[in-house]
Formats: sequence, structure tokens, C-alpha cells
Amino acid sequence: MAVHDRLEKVFRETFQLPAECEVRKLRYREAEQWDSLGHMTLVVAIEDEFDVELSPDDALAIESFEVAAALVGERTGDG
Repeated sequence: MAVHDRLEKVFRETFQLPAECEVRKLRYREAEQWDSLGHMTLVVAIEDEFDVELSPDDALAIESFEVAAALVGERTGDG
């Protein structure tokens, strides 16, 4: 499964997003569940799914699906 597809699955599961939600356009706080606690849950879920460790700066930089995809791509070599 491609990085973007796997990451979309992580976002959907973490935030329990409905099928009609355009995950790849999602930005921080646009989904009710993506608050500060949800953000930390997302970071852990990304690290688990992709077997990567994100620095605190990387974690704070994740303000959208797009940024998360770029960071994961860099860490996994799929970017």
C-alpha cells in the first residue's frame, strides 16, 4: 500500500473520520477530533504505522495531511 494510502488510513482511524471527509486536504483543527490530544495520538499512530521516530519539532510541524505525508516520505525514503 502506498504511503499516502496508509497515512490516510491512519488519519481516518485516529480521528474516526467519515467516508465523505477529504482526508488529504485536512488541516489541524479542521476536524473536531484533531485537537492537541488528538494531535499527539496521531503522531504516535504515524510512528507505529511507519516504524519511524518523529522529533518533537517534526511532531509540531504536522499541521496538515500534506505535511505529515512529506515527513513520512522523508523518514521512509518514499518521499
